[in-house]
Amino acid sequence: MLEVGKHPYGRKNVSSKKLYEGTPSPSVVSSAQSSTSKKAKAEASSSVTAPTYADIEAELALKSRNLSSTLHKLHLWEKKLYDEVKAEEKMRVNHEKKLRKLKRMDERGAENQKVDSTRKLVRSLSTKIRIAIQVVDKISVTINKIRDEELWLQLNELIQGLSKMWKSMLECHKSQCEAIKEARGLGPIRASKNFGGEHLEVTRTLGYELINWIVGFSSWVSAQKGFVRELNSWLMKCLFYEPEETPDGIVPFSPGRIGAPMIFVICNQWEQALDRISEKEVIEAIRRFTTSVLHLWEQDRLATRERIIGHGDPRNMDREEQRIQKEIQELEMKMVLVGPGEDNIVYQSDTSNESLQGSLQRIFEAMERFTEESLKAYVDLLHRAEEEECDSRETDEED
Repeated sequence: MLEVGKHPYGRKNVSSKKLYEGTPSPSVVSSAQSSTSKKAKAEASSSVTAPTYADIEAELALKSRNLSSTLHKLHLWEKKLYDEVKAEEKMRVNHEKKLRKLKRMDERGAENQKVDSTRKLVRSLSTKIRIAIQVVDKISVTINKIRDEELWLQLNELIQGLSKMWKSMLECHKSQCEAIKEARGLGPIRASKNFGGEHLEVTRTLGYELINWIVGFSSWVSAQKGFVRELNSWLMKCLFYEPEETPDGIVPFSPGRIGAPMIFVICNQWEQALDRISEKEVIEAIRRFTTSVLHLWEQDRLATRERIIGHGDPRNMDREEQRIQKEIQELEMKMVLVGPGEDNIVYQSDTSNESLQGSLQRIFEAMERFTEESLKAYVDLLHRAEEEECDSRETDEED
């Protein structure tokens, strides 16, 4: 996932820059693309002159056609649109000032030469304003075309790809559930005094990996939801919508009801679908197992310390104790960063009666339910897209 979070260019500018920086991709965008993007941003912020059409086309030629480059293309055109609108606003303000000046000159009976000079300037500004409006309209049409055609096709491909991914993951988690159910010899998670330092290190490493699993899974899901949320938020700013009031109350917002293009309809449903899917059950199942493992590690560590306290240097033991306490604090911080939960503190309760088989089964069953809900959401999106496409074709045939 690429980073999200920089501010748009101005209050009135609806920019896709944030989307471009937060585009999810199956692979990391190449370093060449990244350096090109940074160079473009630096030039846009440092240069006083607005980029020309040739500048935009030259930069776009350096990029391949993918979702990230399309969002970058929209960002460049929106920056150009913003610059043109600001320039037109300045000319309009200047035009109004000159009109007021011309009116005062007529009222005061100023010299004809000065009146004619001011009148020519007013006409020149009027012509420039008309040209600027035409340019703004042309750029707006270009942005709409890229958004409704090129961007939509790539988002549709992304939805299809994610649908295949969730289908594959569902099959994988079903197999994992079956394997865990049929496993033998996976008893309670309990400490043992028969193992030495190597066992202690393995347990600690497992705890770290489980926490990294929690953090990675949570971040991965949040990044997907965040991208869709930002994408739909940007699209909604492109619509002029006034809430419809009826005797029963305000009609729920629907892009399809107001005749918005396909991309608005699907992205709005996409955000709503992902908001309904919660990853909390998966995170809590992994967190509970993680707590069991780290509790086991703590018990083994204390038992090991008691065995060797009479044979080693107490100062070395104190230093080791400080190091381990620091590691525990780091683990707790990672658990807290994932989000609120019942087991945020690493050693909250005695979980020695937890079954390894039961814990793993809970995790993969939760994963199976999560992937099943995700797959259904993407299948529904594809069906909705097909329905909208059929309706659009029927409408075109009737016209």
